[in-house]
Amino acid sequence: MYLAQKSILASSITLAMLFVVQVHAEEINTEEAQVLPTIVVKAEAETDPYAAIKATSVLKSDAPLFETAQSISVITEKQLQQKQAKTVAEAIEGIAGVTSGQYGRRGWDDFIIRGQVSSSQTYVDGLRVQASDNVGRSEDISGVQSIEVVKGPTSTGFGFALPGGLVNLTTKRPQAETFYRGSLSYGSYALKDGTFDINYAPNQSAKGAFRIVGHVSDQDDATDYIYFKNYYIAPSYNFDLGDKDELSVIASYQHREFIRQQGLPYSDGDYKNYPHGLFFGAPNLSNTVDNYRFGANYTHYFDHDWTLKSNFAVNQTDADNNPILAGSSNILPLIKRTVERQIKDDLNFTLDNNLSRHFDWGKTQYDFMIGLDMMHERSDYERRRRTLSAFNADNPVYTVIEPATTTIAHQIIDTQYMGLYLRNNFKIDDHWIIGLSGRQDWTQVKVDDLFNDTEFKNSDSAFTGSASLMYQINDMLAPYVSYSTSFFPVSDTGEGGILLDPEEGEQIEAGVKFQAFNQKLQGYVAYYDLTRKNVTESDSTLGYSVQIGEQKTKGFEAELAAALTSQWNVNATYSYIPTAETTDSTTASDIGKRINHVPKNAASLSTQYYFSPDQLGWNIGAGVSYQGARSAQRGTYYVPLSNYTLYDVKAGYEAKHWGANFSIKNMFDKEYLVGTTPNAQLVSWGEPRTFRLTLNFKY
Repeated sequence: MYLAQKSILASSITLAMLFVVQVHAEEINTEEAQVLPTIVVKAEAETDPYAAIKATSVLKSDAPLFETAQSISVITEKQLQQKQAKTVAEAIEGIAGVTSGQYGRRGWDDFIIRGQVSSSQTYVDGLRVQASDNVGRSEDISGVQSIEVVKGPTSTGFGFALPGGLVNLTTKRPQAETFYRGSLSYGSYALKDGTFDINYAPNQSAKGAFRIVGHVSDQDDATDYIYFKNYYIAPSYNFDLGDKDELSVIASYQHREFIRQQGLPYSDGDYKNYPHGLFFGAPNLSNTVDNYRFGANYTHYFDHDWTLKSNFAVNQTDADNNPILAGSSNILPLIKRTVERQIKDDLNFTLDNNLSRHFDWGKTQYDFMIGLDMMHERSDYERRRRTLSAFNADNPVYTVIEPATTTIAHQIIDTQYMGLYLRNNFKIDDHWIIGLSGRQDWTQVKVDDLFNDTEFKNSDSAFTGSASLMYQINDMLAPYVSYSTSFFPVSDTGEGGILLDPEEGEQIEAGVKFQAFNQKLQGYVAYYDLTRKNVTESDSTLGYSVQIGEQKTKGFEAELAAALTSQWNVNATYSYIPTAETTDSTTASDIGKRINHVPKNAASLSTQYYFSPDQLGWNIGAGVSYQGARSAQRGTYYVPLSNYTLYDVKAGYEAKHWGANFSIKNMFDKEYLVGTTPNAQLVSWGEPRTFRLTLNFKY
């Protein structure tokens, strides 16, 4: 009944949207046409800027970032090349308000945005790739054109979401020129990496063009027996359907095999007495993940400036993980251990349709959008476990360990939602910009507990909204203020096996956007006050999940990306989060405690200089990043994490058809703790000094 009602509603809304367009078209055709003089505007456009001007995928529009009353950081392709990052977590390091890799090198993309864990908030081309968060993801970024980090609640545009923010990956699509590119890399810990990027445009047009991107990587780790293997391929094609229709399709396959870094028990600081490379797991047990994705983007341009866009994707993920987990209350040299087998199969369908138009009413410019999106995910997750003998860190012995066979949990979680959203944006007298958006969501979470032979279902509806006001003082400064809300239905069960209430969030933000140098410098300064309610955590002692209460984060952010000249690029960020604490909890002793892994201060500065204005020949670069002191605690466990500063350097040479780059990360081989496990019992060493040599080919 629930799905039938929603299907009827979806059909009705779609018909209504088309009816509005048809009626409006008939009304205009009856009016006398007024011929206006043709005005030709010429502007210098840079197809691949260093500092992003727009975030089209995540904003669902061509609105400039300078006119958007929201904190959004965009890592462009040039910035990704400068960072030489291998993962999403590495790529977003240094973004203001973001902490990444807080759980160590465990093979997943872990990150925190504005004090809230947001690792499950990953999107590709504006569509959610996974609703469940019990096994993480690591997206290949060799096929990524840019990465957009949205900070603060995003439910108005994307449905259910945690309030910290999200990370959106925009994929590489066919271009209007034929080219062949590739790279080969070798680096520390036997890194071997190769990519290719082939674009074929038979008519020197993006329409009818084909592109294929591939990547293979194999690397060991500073921890003994750890390795990461990755294989990725993504073909895409743009159909030629004429001037009024655009259709692009993309498919991808990614295979990962790895053994995760596990860290060592904190044990009152005794971990310092053991080598960084110590591994207490099983060298013969690996983790494998296969991900298949197919996506399609369709756009139709109606007469009289109406535009219909449809975005669709289906994701299939098959994971078979075999981690060795440490027990609680470990006192070195002994480490209690269990072996788990985590088998996870996910099938996810997402669809987003929207209808939009720009209206010019003289001194008022109005952008209207109405949309309907939906998602359906089926997640089959089974856990098997077996207790192992304790590991003696003073006398490491490694034997073959068989995968676990005793099932301890098996659930099939069916999550679906549908959302109707309306976005209104007014620009008045070329200075005032007013944003008003609202969204109504209907969600259903069904948990089929095969292990306990029980079934639970929970249906919810929620309205979320956002409002903003911006004033453009001139072409360089634009202060703004905004308010937004969010909600997130959970699949966790509480006492008695009853599904818990959805989490909720709200945020007030005030800031200033700025730009200069003909838009080649982009940045912002912002203050935010964010609240997350009904925070949900699993409790291993009770055996079920509890909603502990409320968390609040308040802070300041500043960010700047600039091509100061044709030869000099600079990127700088700073974040200050004085408040990141639990303000309400069922456990009185937790009130006032700081949220795990959130530093009060963090900053980064990177630069790259080309010795020639055409950016050929020699170039050099450097970067410095600072992470303030943090802590991690869970129950009686408390781990202090000291601050650290890392330095990176880079040098390269670019010719017309080839290039070479050499980079060193953590140049002074700083020893530091990157973070802990979620239960705050194990600590993970940060990555030591590493080098990477890359040869590029381009034709």
